[in-house]
Amino acid sequence: MKMLLAGVALFFAVTAYSQTTVGNDTMESQIRRGLLQGRDRNLLTIQPERANEIRNGRISYDGIFVQLVKTDNPLQLINPAAPAEYGASWDNVVAKPNTPSEPEGSSHKGLNLFSIRF
Repeated sequence: MKMLLAGVALFFAVTAYSQTTVGNDTMESQIRRGLLQGRDRNLLTIQPERANEIRNGRISYDGIFVQLVKTDNPLQLINPAAPAEYGASWDNVVAKPNTPSEPEGSSHKGLNLFSIRF
């Protein structure tokens, strides 16, 4: 029984020690400091253009056909080990929110061939 109690105490001691960072600075104070330092940053940022998107002013075109036209090597679009510059595999999947009449795993309904956003 004493060994079990000593093991539990050791576990809690190691857990408490691992939650502190270098210089006895707690995670909470690091987050607070990061938020305070981040106040001088500009809130408006330019979002990079995705691999399957073309922007023209306020209108953006995206989908599989746009990605096919934009890419220099179309075979990389079906390559599962393609570099990140060819886009993520889920960029062109159309998702639909779950409704009570559908099972939980059926939220993906199809592929986005071409779409226009205003």
